[in-house]
Amino acid sequence: MPRIKAIIVWGEESLPTDIKDGRIMLLKDFMKLGADLPDSMILEKVSRQKPGECAVLIYTSGTTGNPKGCMLSHDACVWEQIPIMTTWAKIRPEIMSCNNRVVSYLPLSHIAGLSVDVLTHFLNGHELYFARPDALQGTIAQTLAWARPTMFFAVPRVWEKFEEKLKEIASTKPAFMQSISGWAKGHGFAHVKAKEQGKEVGFMYSVAHALILSKIKAALGLDQAVAFLYGAAPMKQSTIDYFASLDMAMYNVYGMSETTGSTTLHTEDNFRLDSAGFCLPGCDLKIDQPDEKGEGEICMRGRNTMMGYLKND
Repeated sequence: MPRIKAIIVWGEESLPTDIKDGRIMLLKDFMKLGADLPDSMILEKVSRQKPGECAVLIYTSGTTGNPKGCMLSHDACVWEQIPIMTTWAKIRPEIMSCNNRVVSYLPLSHIAGLSVDVLTHFLNGHELYFARPDALQGTIAQTLAWARPTMFFAVPRVWEKFEEKLKEIASTKPAFMQSISGWAKGHGFAHVKAKEQGKEVGFMYSVAHALILSKIKAALGLDQAVAFLYGAAPMKQSTIDYFASLDMAMYNVYGMSETTGSTTLHTEDNFRLDSAGFCLPGCDLKIDQPDEKGEGEICMRGRNTMMGYLKND
C-alpha cells in the first residue's frame, strides 16, 4: 500500500524487531515529529484555510452500495450547529449552556459522533466525558452513572438495549411493585403526551415522578438529563412509547452524512412522538414526486450540504 504515509501504533512501548518499514511508528515517536518547528508555521497553514475548503471526510454506512466519502467543508461543519443552537436556545437555553455535560462513546469518524461530541462541544464549551472503548458492550451504564450527562444522544440500538435491560429487571420484581411501576409509567406517558399537545398534567404525575420515574432515570444515570435524542436510523414506535412512559420524551434528529448530520430536529414547541421533527432554519426539505401515499424521494438543501463525494483514483 504505497500511498499510506504512516501507521501509528497506540498502546505499545516498542515495536517488534522484525518491522523494518519506517512508516510504522509508535505514538510517542509520532508525537515528537515537528517538535522543533516554530508555531508560526502551523499558524500560517491555518490562516490559509478557507471556509469552502474540505475540513473532514465522513464515510457513509454503505447500506445502498459501497461507502462513499462525503467532503464536508469548514463552513458546513460550523454552520450546521448554528440553527441547532439558536433553535434550542429559544426553548431550552440550559441545553446550550457551558454547564452542559455530554458523554462521548460513538465513533468520531461517524457524523453523529463528530457533530455531538466534537462540533457542539467546541462551539458551546460543554463538559465532555469519554467512555471506555468497550462502552457498547455494557460499560456505558457505568460512565453515565458517573458523568450524569445533561444531554444524551444514542442510536436506536443503544436505546433498545436500555429498554431490554430495564424490562428484564422489572420482570424480577414482586407483582405489587410491578403494579406500582405500571401506575407511574401511565402518568409518565400522559405527561409526555401532554407536552406534545401543549397541555398541563395533574398532581399525580409529580407523585409518580418522585416515587418511581426519577429513580429509574437515576439508575440509567440520566436523572439530570433535560434532552434525550436519537438518530442515524429509525426507532421502533414501541421503544419511543416505552421511554415516554418513563417521562423521557425522545427527540428525533434526522439527516445524513451528506448534510453534516441533521436537517430536522424536535424542539419543545413542535414535539411529536411520531415525527422526525421539523426542518432547521436555513435548510429546505421536500418530497419529490410523491405517490398517492405521499411517499417519494426526500430532497434536502442548505449550507450544511456536502461539497461532494471524494473521487477515488
